[in-house]
Amino acid sequence: MMKPGKRGRAPGAALVLPAITILAYLVIIGPIAIVVIAAFSPTEFFVFPPPGLSLRWFVEFFRLDNMRSAFALSLELALSAASLATILASMAALALVRRRGALAGVLQGLFLAPLVFPTIILGLALLLFYKTVGVGILPGLVLAHVLVGTPYCFRSVLTSLQSFDFTLEEAGQSLGAGPFRTFFLVTLPVIWPGVVSGWFFAFIVSFGELNTALFLTGPGETTLPIEIFSYLQFQGSQLVIAAASALQVGLILVLILAIERLVGLARLARS
Repeated sequence: MMKPGKRGRAPGAALVLPAITILAYLVIIGPIAIVVIAAFSPTEFFVFPPPGLSLRWFVEFFRLDNMRSAFALSLELALSAASLATILASMAALALVRRRGALAGVLQGLFLAPLVFPTIILGLALLLFYKTVGVGILPGLVLAHVLVGTPYCFRSVLTSLQSFDFTLEEAGQSLGAGPFRTFFLVTLPVIWPGVVSGWFFAFIVSFGELNTALFLTGPGETTLPIEIFSYLQFQGSQLVIAAASALQVGLILVLILAIERLVGLARLARS
């Protein structure tokens, strides 16, 4: 018998949230799974499900000089840009977390601005700036990727620092440790998940960045997303593109497993 003042729940209401969750997972993971499975197809054209399994399109990917060099360049860019963005964002977060007022809010907004600024306009603006001051293609790409990845690192490190007890730093300094030693021995071990999280997101954003890099690459120096875009548009086989996409997914999964071993995904999510 239902208690007074409480409404009965419809029989299907308990199934709505799980159904929506499953649908969301299918929409997000389904297309990625299709591309990854198709990358192992032995056929000449896209067929799903594939009639068999083969590595021919991965071999073809690494056989193509332009694809191989673009993959290597994207990997180098992502590693260097994510590392530089993490250092820059950590320094900025350490400087701003202790400050209050309008100026601190404005500076935080500037660091987060690339998140909401259209990347295609950002790429055009950087192109004009580089042509004015004479910046080379590779340094220009690194700076652009650092700029795009910094907001992710900044927000992640800032969130970790906002829950950090700064009396620990004061205790370390009172025991004779300098600022750098205090940071590496006291602060960094506590905010480490936020730093790793920021680096991870900056790496992913840099590795898949297309709009900004469209304006900044040149002959012989193209990133993998641009090479995929041009190859799919002008040259041919979709299955080579599927193999390239599967390699990107595999690289991200390797990073996730490495981070799980280092800090744990639960700590990463909490940061």
